[in-house]
Formats: sequence, structure tokens, C-alpha cells
Amino acid sequence: MLDNFFSAFKKKKRVGLALGGGVARGIAHIGVLKVFKKHKIPIHFISATSAGSIIGALYAAG
Repeated sequence: MLDNFFSAFKKKKRVGLALGGGVARGIAHIGVLKVFKKHKIPIHFISATSAGSIIGALYAAG
């Protein structure tokens, strides 16, 4: 059962993004997200705190 679970994740590479707190860092996260979009790098997971959670939520909402 676990073999099937892990083999599903091995088939595709996934990108996760961790966004931190702080206003200056939160603004910097916007630039990072723009670069990811420019280079067509999909983001599958977002984890964030404080200002980063606001940016992450806005990104996830579209």
C-alpha cells in the first residue's frame, strides 16, 4: 500500500514554496512568485506565516 503511495510522488516532480513573515520579506515574495510565473515553474504547495501567508493566500486564490 505504501509503495503505491510513494510511487505516485516519484513520477512527477513537485515544487513547494515556504513564505516567511515580515513586511519587507512579504514584498520580496511577490518578486519571487513573478519569476516563477515568468519561467513557467508551477507551484504545487505553499506554506507560509504572517505576511507570507497573505501573499501565499492571494497567489493561491489566483
